[in-house]
Amino acid sequence: MKLALAQINARLGDLDGICSRIERQLGIARDAGADLLCLPAPLMCGVIPGSLVESGDFEHDMLKGLGRVAQTAGDLGIACLVPAVLALESGQLFEVFLLRKGRVIPLRLTMVRHSESLPVSPWSPPVFEVAGTRIAVTFDAARDMGAVPPGCDLVIYFPVNGFDMTDPRTAAVASVRDGGYGDEVSRAGVWFACMEPVGGYDEAVYPGGSFVMDDGGRVVAQAPCFEEALLVQDVRRGMMVDAIEMHELPAYRREQWLWEALGMHLRDAVEAHGGGRVVVPLRGDLPSSLLAVLAVDALGPRNVFGLLVGHEDASTSAAEAAEAERASLARQVAGALHVRLLERTAPSALLLGDRDAPVRDASPARFAAECLILDDTARDVRAMPLAPLTKTDYALRANALAGLQPGVLAPFGDVYLSALEWLAKGHAHASAALPAALLGLAAVERAGEEVVRDAVSALRVEDELADRAKGVLGAVGTAQLDAALEAHVDRNAGVDDLPIYAASPEAAALLVMLVRQNELGRRMLPPAPIVSARGFAERAWPMQLAWSDMGLRGEGRLTAADLAEAEFERMERRGSKRSERARDELMGMLGEMLGLAPEQQAELFGDEARARMGEELRDASGELAELLRHMAEASRRDSEGGPAVPGAGPGFSFFSLN
Repeated sequence: MKLALAQINARLGDLDGICSRIERQLGIARDAGADLLCLPAPLMCGVIPGSLVESGDFEHDMLKGLGRVAQTAGDLGIACLVPAVLALESGQLFEVFLLRKGRVIPLRLTMVRHSESLPVSPWSPPVFEVAGTRIAVTFDAARDMGAVPPGCDLVIYFPVNGFDMTDPRTAAVASVRDGGYGDEVSRAGVWFACMEPVGGYDEAVYPGGSFVMDDGGRVVAQAPCFEEALLVQDVRRGMMVDAIEMHELPAYRREQWLWEALGMHLRDAVEAHGGGRVVVPLRGDLPSSLLAVLAVDALGPRNVFGLLVGHEDASTSAAEAAEAERASLARQVAGALHVRLLERTAPSALLLGDRDAPVRDASPARFAAECLILDDTARDVRAMPLAPLTKTDYALRANALAGLQPGVLAPFGDVYLSALEWLAKGHAHASAALPAALLGLAAVERAGEEVVRDAVSALRVEDELADRAKGVLGAVGTAQLDAALEAHVDRNAGVDDLPIYAASPEAAALLVMLVRQNELGRRMLPPAPIVSARGFAERAWPMQLAWSDMGLRGEGRLTAADLAEAEFERMERRGSKRSERARDELMGMLGEMLGLAPEQQAELFGDEARARMGEELRDASGELAELLRHMAEASRRDSEGGPAVPGAGPGFSFFSLN
């Protein structure tokens, strides 16, 4: 059987366009001799379509389009697998449709309906046959590879989760060199095909790199990463084929894969937005400058505009020098990238604020003016404005940025600020666009100070408390703050478990409080691609949440599971006491029937007597077993013509056949 994996991208919801692409892929695959074509999991409606799958009209239109594809597949004599999400019992089911001979077959629902009398879960891997090959389908290889249905020759894996820079297995074929998939496949003893998607699907990003393994866990075919491809491979149980050497497989390098994933998502987002150009605000800092480099890599310099907003309200010579340095760095970046730089001047922050009150910090007003100018400029040049926001911004100062319209997309919105340092240094080997002043730890700390300043200012507390909060967070450092945020946001760690808790419990508590209070502001910021274990789009807390995690303060953690276990143990103890009490009452009744005095009952039915009685019973049972053995041997000798057993007839048996 020849298997084809169509590693293609498409715009979500474009059912006519998607079905047309599938039909073209069917023709190409059939020309290559394929018997079965597989499509990526999120192709039809994404991974988390929400209420879309609850629409009967959408399901109707999808099935109508798949019916058209099934007719094409039938005419070509090829089968096709198309995953999709369906509504099932007020939930969502990852279904896979088999298109064959003009029919559209939902494999999981058909399996469950056929096995109504059996305990078959709708999540069980469905099994079908194509060209004499038994095939199982799974959406969770880690769960199902250890229990492959018997008789299967091939397992097709449809990854659902997008790229996660902390998990090399999400890099598909690039994870094999580090031990991914090979051991599970070799233990299962079946062929294995990974149908990895490629492209950006809403917030999810997929790197491509589909591959096929033989039943020995060797990669025999692979598709390129971060681009579309059609992979065709002959699959036959027990067949030896040439494998790709391990050193020839792509290696997973986090900074490289992250950069490529972000660039691919940006390209897809700009195309879906209906244009091909973007505007990047250049502020002379690391986040905005690195964003400009990413945009040029993804779209080309002709499709990127840089925006420099100048401020003429500097009141001191130090402020003037800082403003001049900022503008100089922005111009250097624009010149190195060969992008058109648009320069605008913002009005004085004094004119934007309350004239009756002294302006303690003009930075929020300046940023608001920059956002307005960014939006206006993007309209003029008919381009999409990008926001140089990081995951640190989303965590701590979302309330300060909410409502300012800093852009319509934040490519770094799921990357912590401190991670931009190694991302920039990793890219600096291929490009010298960033000045040296933006490549060191000092650039990260400057940006971190701005985040902390805005985060504390949004609290609206007294100046004394604000200064104290800035001092507490500033003493920790940006890298340590990001490590604590990663533990709390991505891994759900509490205050006591944060890396900074031992050194500064006050900073840990303040950090968690800021994350809680910025939930409403995060809902108003632009979307961002998810490239971590948990993005803020996946971590939605109630906007009016009053609870704030202040740690256990030395107390033991209470869990409902522990309470349930304690209740179960209590019930067991109560049942044991009831049994013991009933046994004592029965022994007392027996003693009264025998006419025994209470002292005699205590001696007869005490612990020592029960232990002695148990010993005697064990001895008696041993003697009985020995007697039965001798009787069985005697019976066998009699039936075989051996010596007769005295007093026993032919075929003597101790147990009655009745």
